Amino acid sequence: MNRIKIFLSRYWPTLIVIGIILYATLSSNPTGDVSIEIPHLDKLIHAIMMGGLVGAIAFDYKRAERRRQLTFRFMCTVAVYVMVACIADELAQAYLTDSRSGDILDLLADWAGVWIAVFAAPPAINRVLRRR
Repeated sequence: MNRIKIFLSRYWPTLIVIGIILYATLSSNPTGDVSIEIPHLDKLIHAIMMGGLVGAIAFDYKRAERRRQLTFRFMCTVAVYVMVACIADELAQAYLTDSRSGDILDLLADWAGVWIAVFAAPPAINRVLRRR
C-alpha cells in the first residue's frame, strides 16, 4: 500500500493528464456544443495531448528524482510507451465506441507530438525546476 501512496503522490499530474486524454478521445462529444471550424485542428490537438503526456511523465519523474537526469535514452523509452498507448487509444476509439473512429492520421499526429516533446520537454523542465 505504501508504494501506491508514493506513486500517487509523485505522479498525480500525469494521472490527471491521462484521465483528460481518455475523456477527450473516448467520449462521444467531449467539447459539447462548441464547434470550431479550423482545418486540421483535431490533429494539432492530438499532437498537443500526447506531447503533453510525455512532458507530464518527464516532469513528474524529474520532480520525484531530482538527482536523475532526463537523458535521451529515458525520453525515448517514455516515447515508445506513449506511442504504444496512442495505438491502443486509436484502437479503442475504433472498436469500443460508436461515435468515434480510429484514424491513422490522428495516430501520426499523436506520434509527432510525442517526438516534439522528447526534444522540447527536458530543457523546459530543467529550467522550471531550477527556479524552485
